[in-house]
Amino acid sequence: MSLRFILGDGRCDHEQAILDAANAWLEKPQTEVFFLVPNYNKFEREREILQALKQGTGDFASIRAQVYSFHRLAWFYLQQTGWLSKTAITDTGATMILRKILLDLEEELILFRGEINKPGFIQQLLSLYQEMQTSNIATEDLHLGGTMNRSNGEDALKFSELALIFQRFELEMVTRELQVEQPLALLTRFLQQGSKPNELMNDRPDLSESLFIISGFSAFSTQEQSVLKELMKQGHVVVDLLLDHGYPQELPSPLDLFYESGRSYHQLFLDARTENVAIYLDQKLSPSEAQQVTLEKAAAYNEVESFWRKTQNQLHYQQQQPVSPYLEMWKVGNPEEEVRQMAAKIRALISEQKGAKLRYRDIQVLTLQPEIYHQYIPTIFKEYEIPFYIDEEQLMAQHPLVEFLNAFFACADYGFRLNDIFRLLRTELYLPQAFQQQEDWLAARDAFRQLVDITENQALAHNFQGKDWTRERDWLLVDYTLTGENASGIAELTDYTNQLRRYFRQDIFGSLKNIQETKTNREAAGALYQFLLSAGVEQQLIHWRDQAISQGKLEQARNHEQTWQALIDLLDEFVAIYGDDPFEQSLFEEVLMTGLENLTFGKIPTAIDQVNINRFDLVRPRQAKITFVPGLNETVLPRRIENKTLLTNEERQHLNQLFAGEKYLRDTIIESSAKEPFLFYAILLSSTDKLYLSYACNFDTQQNIKLSPYLARLLEWLDVSLQDRGILSLTSDPEAYVGTYRGLIYQLNNLSQQARKERQNLPAQWQRFKQALLHSPEKQLALRVFESQTHQNIPVPLSQDKAVALYGPSIYSSISQLETFYQCEYKYFVSYGLRLKEREIYGLNSAMTGEFFHDALDRFVKVLISENISLTQLTMDQRLQFVEKVLQEIFGEVRYTLLSSSARMNFIRYQLGKTIQRVAWALTKQGQKMHFSPQKTEVLFGQIAGAQGINGIELPLSSGGKLHVRGKIDRVDAAKTEEEQWLSVVDYKSSSREFDLTEAYYGLAMQLITYLDVALNDAVQLVGTENVRPAGAYYLHVHDPVLDGQKSSEEERLKQFKYDGLFLDEPSLFPLLDHELSDSSNSAVFPIRKDKSGTYQKTPQAKNKFYTEEEIRLLRQHNRKNMQQGAEKLLSGEIALNPSYKLKDKKRACEFCPFRSICDFDVMLQENNYHRLENLSKEEVLQRLKEEEND
Repeated sequence: MSLRFILGDGRCDHEQAILDAANAWLEKPQTEVFFLVPNYNKFEREREILQALKQGTGDFASIRAQVYSFHRLAWFYLQQTGWLSKTAITDTGATMILRKILLDLEEELILFRGEINKPGFIQQLLSLYQEMQTSNIATEDLHLGGTMNRSNGEDALKFSELALIFQRFELEMVTRELQVEQPLALLTRFLQQGSKPNELMNDRPDLSESLFIISGFSAFSTQEQSVLKELMKQGHVVVDLLLDHGYPQELPSPLDLFYESGRSYHQLFLDARTENVAIYLDQKLSPSEAQQVTLEKAAAYNEVESFWRKTQNQLHYQQQQPVSPYLEMWKVGNPEEEVRQMAAKIRALISEQKGAKLRYRDIQVLTLQPEIYHQYIPTIFKEYEIPFYIDEEQLMAQHPLVEFLNAFFACADYGFRLNDIFRLLRTELYLPQAFQQQEDWLAARDAFRQLVDITENQALAHNFQGKDWTRERDWLLVDYTLTGENASGIAELTDYTNQLRRYFRQDIFGSLKNIQETKTNREAAGALYQFLLSAGVEQQLIHWRDQAISQGKLEQARNHEQTWQALIDLLDEFVAIYGDDPFEQSLFEEVLMTGLENLTFGKIPTAIDQVNINRFDLVRPRQAKITFVPGLNETVLPRRIENKTLLTNEERQHLNQLFAGEKYLRDTIIESSAKEPFLFYAILLSSTDKLYLSYACNFDTQQNIKLSPYLARLLEWLDVSLQDRGILSLTSDPEAYVGTYRGLIYQLNNLSQQARKERQNLPAQWQRFKQALLHSPEKQLALRVFESQTHQNIPVPLSQDKAVALYGPSIYSSISQLETFYQCEYKYFVSYGLRLKEREIYGLNSAMTGEFFHDALDRFVKVLISENISLTQLTMDQRLQFVEKVLQEIFGEVRYTLLSSSARMNFIRYQLGKTIQRVAWALTKQGQKMHFSPQKTEVLFGQIAGAQGINGIELPLSSGGKLHVRGKIDRVDAAKTEEEQWLSVVDYKSSSREFDLTEAYYGLAMQLITYLDVALNDAVQLVGTENVRPAGAYYLHVHDPVLDGQKSSEEERLKQFKYDGLFLDEPSLFPLLDHELSDSSNSAVFPIRKDKSGTYQKTPQAKNKFYTEEEIRLLRQHNRKNMQQGAEKLLSGEIALNPSYKLKDKKRACEFCPFRSICDFDVMLQENNYHRLENLSKEEVLQRLKEEEND
């Protein structure tokens, strides 16, 4: 029969040429036309071609015309012949078979043995096999490739192992009665033979009246070429190529712009001549056949085409026509602004060309970097009210069902880790039967969601994982706040959270156990399917689908259906391939999860009016009226092509040299690189009215990115300028930015902030747009957004009534809470007014460590008091015995069970016990040096968790209420002489702490002074007399110090426990503090020394830590004043965002504050300022206290 080529460059109207050819053929009766187009745009091309045919010839003629892809043509001819009788297998099923074969061949493989379990290897194998099929290369050809002399030893082994794998693969396919041969190869054989072997009836079609028009291709696979050869032998073929002239005798140069099209021409021409097919003269299209909107645009379009064609083919070029009517180029600040510029321009074009009937579907955006631009397009296009359709594949890997199965299997693989358990529950696909039975699905979901939320909080706080979820015994909740205030609700919370644990154990753990106990893969697949049904997974997906449909989210609804169906199909294929094999959990999981994660959602091409976002490499001339191409920078265009297949370029060339033209593997890097100029040529011609090329000069950490060399060539040769469309500024032209009222809100808000920073007025042209906005339907939204321009990050004060309702008419507060108030008033409001707190995470935090130390030391001292043994009398054996008894009691309590929860915690428990032993030793040694002895420990004052201690501090408030201060004094010591009764307080600290007078003055360190104040006021209850003198208030560092070898003496170790704090400056007291002190030495217990004459003195470096009784009285008085003022301010409703900032050591209250995300304190904001605490000397503080008292 015949072959004819339609040739023409990008200026020619190829579309009209193929329609004319079809119409001419259809004028004859009993004829038919088949258009063969690329599969990627078959839907779009079918709609365009058939619609054009109907307009030209009427419906009757168009009935005899079909638009197919090559694969669809194969199905058309083979569907009723029996050639496709065997079951086709999906890529997922093929990977399953390949995985099974690789495991069977593992011992025989040498080169690929280590690759079997590497991610992506099996997919590479399948891709290579499929490429070999489309290239007509059989597995036997690989053996040949490995035995030829030019192949080295490693290549020979590689080809041999690949051949072995693929032979076993094909044998397995045949055994399972699966389709081995690809449809195009079958179509070729069918057209050659007609009947199948051993069949008498020949059902080969008569193609003598059939015309096959091939359009949209520049290159063909080897299989496609074989099909075309048969079609031209038996029918009539017209091949439309984007090509300037034919190549009947020789191949074009690889550097030629039309290299691919020229090579296709040459190969088809040779095939036709070899098969004695009639070759008609080429139909060469004329540029005059191209139809443009205006002559001016046509001239510009043709000029751009001529420029790129001639410069690429190194021909002489001289510009003849201006290109600006057709081409525009932008330089933009960043990708986000680039998309905004596109959106604004699209809106402007639609508005300007209403009369010309420009529709959104006439506009396309071509993206080279979808991973960057697709994250901005949806948001910004919606803001500009631009309908759009993104043509990209979306992986199922992110669907909740895939995440559910991932977490489900992870629970089994990693022993029910807490993270895996709640990954599963958070998908909300699992719903216990008790919730499934409720009629109101939303109410049931919300109730279960709350159960999961609350249980997760407790699971994190208690580290419930592993066997905690799978054993029958319920877990027990412990109040780790250690205050006892939540004791009443713990039992109820324990029962509530155990509900979820029981559901999980029965449904999730039980189902995993059932799957693991199965014998075969078929049973395992069935058990998984039954679990998904009983757990409500299918029903949840149905609910989600219905909800999405009701909200008009049809694509989302389809995704839910597709994911479920994909899983069912995957299970069916798994059973078909592995069903009778012994169950192996790792294989089961890997096959299912790899299969699901690599699947994509099927998308239905859109036919409604919206902008099309297309992939760069799917471009074709005259694809749209308007084309935008963003992201054309030097790192993207031309693209850097990498060969990621299993065969190197050298191995591909070696195989190609062995075989004739009917067997050919593509040289991926060379051919793809040569195609880049041709792709850009298609981009330059992709629109009929206007082409916009742009690039962003900055992105993320990349600055001053240069434009693509292709764009640089346009600027060098043509009279086109690069418009610098920077980021929106006060000098920007509104016409280039404004598209919708909603978009205008963003722009005006941005500009107003710029104007305020630069202390300028909003330009008059933008003022006019603002007035228009305030008279638009978006007025209320605009006013709300514009409030941000004057918004200040300042807390709104409470009314006095609300403050009283929040805190009560009287305030009950601990001393540490009042310290929080002076650290930051807003933090106090959030913590103790709103009662917000961080979610508790299981672990030994500083609060629990401190409580442990306090508890242990309290019990240790109480044992001494109960046994009537003083520290001076305590022997080493008694100390060890008492400490061990105390530790056994504490470690046996429920709240400290976490110290036995793991090997790490057991070690920490050992360290804590060792620390207590060391501190007990230090207390004993200190007691032997001091005349002071412990009188009371853990002395409560005020009311704590229902327990009433000694009288605390009560201060009257102006509102008529009182401030009740509560707390706990770790230890009260006393010493008595003939003249005086002395009293001191000790505060245990798990970290090193010094008394800071500046912090005490500003209210940040109130504890020591408060403890001493309370002890002096309640001395009768503590030491039996009110006539006491304050010896001081001290910090004791509870730790187990590590000393180097040179300082490991007992005296040096004792110095690590030296008291720090507030000391009375009274020489007569000093001998009571350390009566063993020798001449010319410093005390290891207190900051005092004895000179060579035997006189006690303060150590020089600690002189500022000693205060007279009068000074201590002033400190106590000021401390109470701070408490009272803080309480008054709370009840006034005033709330200040004023975190403290200590100038001396740069200590900030915000540094570790958990509420930063709530307050949004930002020192860069004019209204947000630290409460700066100037560093005050002791003299300055005391002087202020005296002046304060006089006032």
